[in-house]
Order: sequence, then structure tokens, then C-alpha cells
Amino acid sequence: MGAAVLAASFMLAGSVPASARTPATMRVEYTFNSITDGFVEDASGRGHPLTLSGNYAATDGVASPAVAFAPVSRASTPHVADLNPVDKEFAGTVVFRIADDTSALTDTPNLAQKGFFSDPGQWKMQLKPDIAAVQCRFKGTLGAELVTSSVTGVDDAAWHTATCWRSKTQVGVTVDGADVAVTAQVGDIANARPLLIGAKSLTSSTDQFTGEIDYVSMAVGSRAAVRSRLALSGS
Repeated sequence: MGAAVLAASFMLAGSVPASARTPATMRVEYTFNSITDGFVEDASGRGHPLTLSGNYAATDGVASPAVAFAPVSRASTPHVADLNPVDKEFAGTVVFRIADDTSALTDTPNLAQKGFFSDPGQWKMQLKPDIAAVQCRFKGTLGAELVTSSVTGVDDAAWHTATCWRSKTQVGVTVDGADVAVTAQVGDIANARPLLIGAKSLTSSTDQFTGEIDYVSMAVGSRAAVRSRLALSGS
């Protein structure tokens, strides 16, 4: 899985010399390999632990433990400015599995997000349930853009890797190595919200992701899309 994802991702940031930008660093990385009293260690080393709440359960992932989310449950970090990409290139990656048909859902289940729809800045990965596709929303000081993956039918009980990314003048989504990109300048992306995984609320089942998540990361800087998926290559 990892090698195929990385092979496609070199296209995303290749148009601008890496030497002209700050090399990407991992801002958070959650493997879910160790869960202690609902806390998940941040493998990036930057000290942003994740807290699991609600009706979650440990389960088997691709090759290591994962977390199953059910109504109502989510994972969250405290708000830290370190997780706001502001004007920089960035990428957020999630490895997930959905076993149940999503076509009848009337909301958009949230895999990962920092910021809400009405906030001045937001990046978000969600499902478009009628076709079981991944969508990425980017909102900043210059506007908002919603990008939908070309890969559909991800509610097939198989593991999928999705990345929301921004690289210079483009924003996009990559699912299982297939890229969709649009030219858009959304401006600075920043907010005072926590990073949320699985759902936006513990008081409502609206936008609840019902499935399993094995990996979450966010990278900021040059070639962020590659960096955010590097651990999946096994290197």
C-alpha cells in the first residue's frame, strides 16, 4: 500500500524546487499502536497526544492496532497553533476502512478536521456518502474550495489511504494514489479549534464517521504530501 501511494505523491509538489521552500516536518502522527486510558501517543515527537472519547473500540488495522468509531465517538487534541498550516504547503493523511454502505446517509461523515465550516479557516476530510468518495475542504482568508476524489465506493470493507493537501497554487485530494487537484488560492488557514478525528461533536451523531482508522498524520512544508505518508512505505 505505502509504495503505491508514494509513487503517485511525487507529482503533487514537484513543480516547485524543494530548495525554494522549507522541507516538510510532521506536526502530528498517530499510529494507534498504543492506547493507554484513552490517550494515543503522538509519534511525531512534537507532543500533541490524542484523546479518544465515546463509543470507540480497539481493533485490528492493516498491520497493527486501529480504532473503530461508532456513534457517538471521536478523537481530539487540544488546540495548538502548531497544527494551523497558515500560508504553508501542508497535507493530512488518514488510513481508514468502512464496512457498511454509506449511500443512504444524509450527512457527511468526518474523518479529520481542524476548524468548523463557519470558522475563518478550516481544513477537513469528509465522506461524500452517496458515492462513497472522499472530499477535502480548504477554507482560508481568500475563500474556500471543496475537492472530491475520483475514487468512489470506499465503503467496500477494504483499507484506503486518503490525503488532503495544498501545494503552492493547488489544493487537492489523493485516494489510493489517484490525484484530483484544482488551482485555488484560499489564503491563510488558521483557527482556534482542536484537531478532531471521527466526528465533530460528542453530543450529536451528525457527521459521525462509522468505521475504522489505522493512521492519521499532518505534515507542513515542502513536499508535505510525501512526508505525511512516509511511514506507510515501511521505510
